[in-house]
Amino acid sequence: MKIKLLILSFFLTHIIYSQINPELKEEQTSNWSLTDRQKLNYADKYFSNQEFLFARPIYDSLYKRHKSNVYIGYLLGTCSIYDSRFQTNSESLIKAAGSIKSKLLDYDYYLGKAYLANEKFNEAIAQFEKYKLNPLDKDAKNEVEHQLSICRSAIAMENKSAVAKITNIGPPINTSGSEYTPVFPSNEQFMAFTYRGERSMGGKQILPNRVDEKNGIYFEDIMISHKDANNNWTEPKPINAINTTGHDAIVHISHDGQKLFIYRNVGIGSGDIFMSKLDGANWGLPEKVKGINSNFWEGSVCLSPDEKTIYFSSDRQGGLGGRDIYYAQLLPDGSWGNVKNLGPEINTKEDEDAPFIHSDGKTLFFASTGHNTIGGYDIFRSELKQGKWSIPYNVGKPVNTAQDDKFYVVSSDGERGYYSSEKKDGYGLQDIYMVEPGLFGKPTALVQVTGNVTYDNAPVKAEIFVRSKLNRKDFSGIFYSNSITGSYLVNLPSGNEYEIVYKHLGTTISKDISTARIDSFAKIEIDAELFSNEYQKLNYSRVDSSAFHDELISLNLSHDELLAKYGNTIVDSLNYTVQIGAYRIMENFNYSKLIGLPKALRKTLSDNITRFTLGSFKTLNEADQILTKAKKNGIKDAFIIAIYKGEKYYFKELLNQGILK
Repeated sequence: MKIKLLILSFFLTHIIYSQINPELKEEQTSNWSLTDRQKLNYADKYFSNQEFLFARPIYDSLYKRHKSNVYIGYLLGTCSIYDSRFQTNSESLIKAAGSIKSKLLDYDYYLGKAYLANEKFNEAIAQFEKYKLNPLDKDAKNEVEHQLSICRSAIAMENKSAVAKITNIGPPINTSGSEYTPVFPSNEQFMAFTYRGERSMGGKQILPNRVDEKNGIYFEDIMISHKDANNNWTEPKPINAINTTGHDAIVHISHDGQKLFIYRNVGIGSGDIFMSKLDGANWGLPEKVKGINSNFWEGSVCLSPDEKTIYFSSDRQGGLGGRDIYYAQLLPDGSWGNVKNLGPEINTKEDEDAPFIHSDGKTLFFASTGHNTIGGYDIFRSELKQGKWSIPYNVGKPVNTAQDDKFYVVSSDGERGYYSSEKKDGYGLQDIYMVEPGLFGKPTALVQVTGNVTYDNAPVKAEIFVRSKLNRKDFSGIFYSNSITGSYLVNLPSGNEYEIVYKHLGTTISKDISTARIDSFAKIEIDAELFSNEYQKLNYSRVDSSAFHDELISLNLSHDELLAKYGNTIVDSLNYTVQIGAYRIMENFNYSKLIGLPKALRKTLSDNITRFTLGSFKTLNEADQILTKAKKNGIKDAFIIAIYKGEKYYFKELLNQGILK
């Protein structure tokens, strides 16, 4: 069975044939030792198969022993084009073979590729034009024209750069191995990625029927890293429940972090998509996704925010090019159906891969070797407008380079993007990079809803139903809270009205959220508390809020006078907070009013009343700023309370006890 790797260029498919000239080979190496000639034969077979990354280290070891041999230098230089760590040297190695170029059929093509890899586009154009003068078949001519198109696009985009900062995220994520396909839930709590290197399960493995049986490779594994208290990535660990000694490559995490999609090459196809679900802290056994896999290659996938549409790449028959991007709809039985090609606006006669739909539901990123790419795979962006995807545009430098740039994913707030690239300054063959901002040029507009679901005050795995209340804007989906923590995450695109229903053991509670006026990213934290009938009998109904205004009247102080006199006073162990409700059991609250406000905190004080408050402040003036915002948001009954040494105090008590002077 042929193993088809996900993104590493071990097995390359080119129209140009990498031919070894037997007469030239004999002329240049006839006096070599038997051992060196055997090594050369191994390397030549890899080279002829265009498996350049296998051939390069063998040629390199031979070149170190035969420095004056320009023929071996040419072969080494050609292979180096396809490894970003050695591309700088490829040009000089190939040019040094100029004296024998008449015997090297593809000399001009590969020198052009070396120029292109080193972003010398005008020189590359001249070299490709020379190569076109050779007698070429139709496919080879088309390949050279494609390379010329890449050069011209790169020149046209030299002065068109995205306003973004690119950072190699470095250790502990990136190593001397390869790290790629970064994915994460939309709140970036953790990152999973594909890894190949010394830590791969099973170590170096020998592929069957390979040229050199001693030349093993590392297979792909899936690693995961979490963010610590300082917002730094922790040491990655393998997901042992998913990894095997074969290829296991991650391709997507659902926006809520509950579903993990992987690529595997098993069975009769050339690669299929599997899915694993998170149960508490453990990932379940991956199962093949129903409805999108075929006898052809399927290698990338992503879900829409409502998880009703799946986008994936495939090289199945009937497409517009090699690899195309398709989409399918969720069927009632949980499988996917009504598969359609995304169309000529997105797909070209070249390859399209690695689709990613942002949490706003209307921004598509994907990788393509077509359109106006500036080399290898480039990252493109398209917008969903009136039900159609707009003509995609190249996001430009510094994100895209002459190398492969793929698998672009963006956080919900649009502040950070991550992708994998073969940049020359990397730690390994491929590294993961961060882009700030991730959504350059246009801000995101959505509300990210997070929180915890409890049943009788214990965290549970609850069903969370989300639906739009505007019929013309259909958005509906079913999500789940984590069975251990009760935490959940839902992204609600802007311009809509939503109902969220939390359900567990027949008990439900609903919240209404409006994003109608949202024009940027916003966050709301909603803790959904469900109670059984038995539990509710032990509690009382809602407790009225404190008579704050009556207290001010009794002190002969207006609100403004209180601030003027004590607004900037700081007292040890004295803090202020803004109360928005006080309950024995939390009733329905319009959480749309919390957009743009701090997280609502819950605390039960000594009077056994649970108060819901916003923030903790050292001065009255700081608390008053939040109070003003809360009232503007429609929380008319909000007021300031004082907490001294963990206990609630009336202002009269603060004054009478000399705490406030």
